[in-house]
Amino acid sequence: AGHITAETLMSILRDRDSGICADGEGIRTAGSMVSVLPRDPALPCVHFLTATPDPSRSVFKPFVFVAGVRPAPQVRSPTFLQDPAKQIPRFQSSVDRRHELYRRHQAALELLERDPERGQKLLGTLRELEKQGLEGMRELLE
Repeated sequence: AGHITAETLMSILRDRDSGICADGEGIRTAGSMVSVLPRDPALPCVHFLTATPDPSRSVFKPFVFVAGVRPAPQVRSPTFLQDPAKQIPRFQSSVDRRHELYRRHQAALELLERDPERGQKLLGTLRELEKQGLEGMRELLE
């Protein structure tokens, strides 16, 4: 009946009590996605992805996939001039392959645990950015 919104689905995916959002006993929700698929084929589909684990402490970011799209550098795995995977013998050293967004997400989680007040303030700021993405999606689809 049109009462389920992207925000409704995001809140479901963040629901720890239901077990949908898992973060314990060796199991963690790897990431989550909510897609808005307009009935009008002339309008783009908008996909909101956490791109980081644990949607209860992540932010859903909007993505619209079109021809020629270039991924933001923050979500690309880093490259290395002296990549241990490409040297012979292989893997004699290691490098941090986490992309920037993931590393920042880890830092935010550490802040939530170390300084809950500042962590909650940061999470509030991120959720405000998420809200702006949802508003931008509505404007795009109108």
